[in-house]
Amino acid sequence: MFAMKVSENVEQRGAGLSLLFARGARPDADALASRAASSGEVVGFSVSHRPADHPYWVELLALGLTFDLLGHAPGIPAQSSPSLHAFATTLADVQGCDALMIRPGPHLSAGSTLLPVVRAMAALGCELAALPGLMAIGWEPAGTVMAPDYYSRVIGGWLKGGAFPALGLTALIRSPQGEVASDGLAFFTGYEIRLDPLAGEPPAEAAKLALRLIHFLVENGPYTPGLVEGPGGEALQCEYTANRDCLRIRRTVAARP
Repeated sequence: MFAMKVSENVEQRGAGLSLLFARGARPDADALASRAASSGEVVGFSVSHRPADHPYWVELLALGLTFDLLGHAPGIPAQSSPSLHAFATTLADVQGCDALMIRPGPHLSAGSTLLPVVRAMAALGCELAALPGLMAIGWEPAGTVMAPDYYSRVIGGWLKGGAFPALGLTALIRSPQGEVASDGLAFFTGYEIRLDPLAGEPPAEAAKLALRLIHFLVENGPYTPGLVEGPGGEALQCEYTANRDCLRIRRTVAARP
């Protein structure tokens, strides 16, 4: 349940979806236009702008929102940040890959953390997941990479009304003391969470609660410091850490049966 990771210190990043291809396998603008023409299983999209004088940038239109796609062939690959957490793949598998990058268009920059924008961009990733040579799909704010089939399953389930893909659009880190912390949740809520373990509690149980908390916070908004009720009826005592970038959560009673 905990992602493969190389670091616990992740600088917050802007919204971006990276498509990581085997070396030499990046699609060109014609391949992207062809994929757009057959899209619609998750979201229909189009290549809304294809400048003749820009060999590695096109604009994609989905759900009335525009996104920049950078790095297609034959231009230079896009710059993606180092991957820190891997799901259904390994960090070694994506080393040396060439990247395409999808980012919200300039008019969406102020609203890039809004769920409708994130959902539209995530849906674009589902439509592009079938491109030949695609090795993984990455979510920049959490430093995660996902195998294409894993991405399509967890993101597609969320878009259809399922649980937020906390193991994908965020990640979990477990400290030697047993604390479970989120990584990437700050993109959605403004802070990470750190859940203190109960005495004798298996790590998987604490992780399951952390996943439910992440889903609740993304869908309903952040907790405020003080005593709140958790998603399973838990009494949760919440307090900010000193720099207010993390909300520490302690359970005062066990969850209701």
